[in-house]
Amino acid sequence: MSRSRTRRFRWLALLAVVSLAVAIVAPSAGAGQKFPAVDQPGVTDKEIHVGGVATISNDPTGNTLGDAFDGVEAYFKYIDTTEGGVYGRKLVLSSKRDDALANNKQEVQGLVSQDDLFAVLPVAVDLFSGADSLVNEKVPTFGVDIQAEWGSEDNKPGPPNFFGQFGSFICFNCAQPSTSVWLAKKLGLKRVGVLAFAIPQSKAACDGYLKSFKKYPVAKVVFSDSSLSFGQADYSAQVAQMKDAGVDYVITCLDGNSTATLAREMKKQGLDAIQALPNAYNHEFVQKNAEVLDGDYSFTPFTPFETKPKPAGLKLYEKWIKKTGGARNEHSLDGWLNADLFVTGLKAAGPDFTRQKLVDAINKMKDYTANGLLPGVDWSTAHQDGPDCYAITRIVNGQFKPVFGKPGKPFVCLPGTLAKIPANPEVKG
Repeated sequence: MSRSRTRRFRWLALLAVVSLAVAIVAPSAGAGQKFPAVDQPGVTDKEIHVGGVATISNDPTGNTLGDAFDGVEAYFKYIDTTEGGVYGRKLVLSSKRDDALANNKQEVQGLVSQDDLFAVLPVAVDLFSGADSLVNEKVPTFGVDIQAEWGSEDNKPGPPNFFGQFGSFICFNCAQPSTSVWLAKKLGLKRVGVLAFAIPQSKAACDGYLKSFKKYPVAKVVFSDSSLSFGQADYSAQVAQMKDAGVDYVITCLDGNSTATLAREMKKQGLDAIQALPNAYNHEFVQKNAEVLDGDYSFTPFTPFETKPKPAGLKLYEKWIKKTGGARNEHSLDGWLNADLFVTGLKAAGPDFTRQKLVDAINKMKDYTANGLLPGVDWSTAHQDGPDCYAITRIVNGQFKPVFGKPGKPFVCLPGTLAKIPANPEVKG
């Protein structure tokens, strides 16, 4: 799953000059420390206000995108409790909007014009029609980068003020080396079936897979159908055709429920094929459908919870999401990562921070890892390019089992400039 279809800097404290380092690296420490006044939206002498938008109600996919708010609140609680905030100011998530799927443009405009915010986070939505408001006002924006608005089609760079949790380059319809293509080579799979809904987002994602297998012919696409209806209950015809074509590897651009429905039909007809599951890192979903998903593969652009040893960033997330009573899942981790990048950028921007200084500071970061949660994002290039890095897990008895990585290095990474798919790509962590 290419980060350019779905989705490095570890902020390092320089300790050479202690007094200067304390002022820059830990600006919130020290009783009575004075900081300059900041004349920016959402900023007072005591608080920094941010707000976000999620698709909470009317989500047809059944996702829990609203849990991204839990992750932001957990991270802010951690910073406010252990560091006293940033530059003597508490971090406040003061606006949590639900776009109810159809109202993204209105809700995002509300964030910009009504809510008095310094930055927008998290953005965890199915549709991002309100993106232009944030681009035009140059508001630092952090979210789940799965839409074209983050900077996508045909290799066009994304807005410099947009920061996805894994990078902000998305090119659904590009031919690129990806872990999904590499997996076919790794497992010796030769005949591929590709299925998508007849809607632009789904079709474009699967178009990218078709182009990738054509450019990197490690396996042959022998079946493709992009005419499926969302919520379709009957996949018997597609499965029968894949079985006749000898498909041994299935890639879908479908939601989780449709993927499970397809898997049941595959088992019913005896189609013995591996599924690549880009949207399946959901523990409840996999346990519920363990019988039909067993042996399939999931991909995450973050360190899976099952990784051993756990990096410091994952331990910290799990500690504070439990302390604050938030949901422990992919979407709350998205929110945590958004908040971590926001705070890391604030610290790098300096005590006289502005929106533009925050944007500029992040875009100079070369290796952002969120303390081991990510393989490393180079924000100086991440708006227009980036390697494909994913941790791969295999579903075994309803559980996720990390595979192909190494201890402390769970990510399989493929640079976008590769001429062919390597047998043994770089692993990172």
